[in-house]
This record gives sequence, C-alpha cells and structure tokens, in this order.
Amino acid sequence: MPAWRFALLLLAVLLWPASAAAAATLGVSPTRLELAPGKPAAALTVTNSGEAPLLLQVETFAWRAGTATSELEPTRAILAVPPMLELAPGERAVIRVARRASTTPEVEETYRVLVSEVPREEPGVGGVRLALRMSLPVFVTPPGARAEPRWSVERGPGGPSLVVVNEGRAHLHVRRLELVGPGRPIPLGDGPVYVLAGREHRWSLAGARLEGVRALSVRAETNLGELDLEIPARGG
Repeated sequence: MPAWRFALLLLAVLLWPASAAAAATLGVSPTRLELAPGKPAAALTVTNSGEAPLLLQVETFAWRAGTATSELEPTRAILAVPPMLELAPGERAVIRVARRASTTPEVEETYRVLVSEVPREEPGVGGVRLALRMSLPVFVTPPGARAEPRWSVERGPGGPSLVVVNEGRAHLHVRRLELVGPGRPIPLGDGPVYVLAGREHRWSLAGARLEGVRALSVRAETNLGELDLEIPARGG
C-alpha cells in the first residue's frame, strides 16, 4: 500500500460518530512537487476512497526549518487552487499549485502545501473524530544546485550527537540512516529527514557506546545516493 495511505494525523478531537472517522480516506498524489522557472506550475490529485464526503482546505506555507505547522509561515509566493473543495465518496479532483515569481532563485526555495479536512459537527452524536491532514513539500531548485552535507560527531552536555550541516544550495533528503559497527547496523531516527539548504540536523547518540571512539562509521541512503562515511568525532 502506498505511503500516502498512512497519512492520518490527529488534527482535532470532536464529538463525531466513530464509524464516520473510519469511513473517510484521503489520498494525495504525488507526495512532493518540483517547480522551476521553466515549470512554474504542477498538479496534485486528491482522492476520497472512503464512504463519507470530505470537505478540504488547501493552504500554502514557506518552509524554512521544521515541518510542524507551528513552524511554517503562511505565504502567497505559491498559490494552490482551489483553496477549498468537497469530494464525494469515490471522487477525485485536481489542485493546481503555482509559483508567482518567474525569476531563478540563487538558493532552493522550499514550501509546504497542507491539505486538511475541515471537520463538520453533527449535533446529537458522540465518539472520537480524527480529521485528516497531509503536508507536502514543494521545491523550487535552481539549475545545478545540490546538497553539500558536512557530517561530524559532536560531544556535548546532552551526550554525543551525529550532526549534518547542509552547506549546499539545495535540500538533502536522508531516507535511511544507520550506525555501522561490530554486529548488526543500528538504525537512527524515526524516519526520513529533510535538511534544507543552510540548515543542520542532529541525531542523538545517547544510547551508543562511544567512549574512546575517534570516528564513527555511518551508512546513509540519500537523494545524493548511498553514502558510506567514516566521520570524525570531536568535542569533549
């Protein structure tokens, strides 16, 4: 089953029939968009494969660091049309996403499109209502721009961390990351991570035994390909 089928996030807890919560299913394809000066627009297809109608709100945000809604900034640099739509059971529709500017950016621009269900209350019924939300990345990448990650192991008061700083002009997408040592590799993190241009990301190594270790072997699957790294440790 595609990953987007599992994008049920808790948006609100309302008085609603529990059966209705299970009946609505939102699908979105593709799960990321690539725009460019020569390709200023793209399309998202949204599908309601459930048994209840869906009322959806579509919002656009500037994405500069984290992916939590509280960390995003509303923007009109990109537009999503229509901003509201209703899908009957089994219906699908197209959302057009377009960048307003026609100039080529020096550094990759990053945005998020949020497709959220608008809960509709029904008086006199009870139960737990889970609304649906999907947050989709949008990239406007200048020609030739790519990630330039710099990896290190740092030791600090909170314990050691694996750190990657992206010194490039485009994002780094770390899909899988693991420590490589004697025995089986140790996965790090809970899932894929985007490190935007000029940003950094840290993975705690508090559970790893690094006493006397001067370097750490790390294996990563990224948008730059498979990486097999020997990373020096620093700090005290």
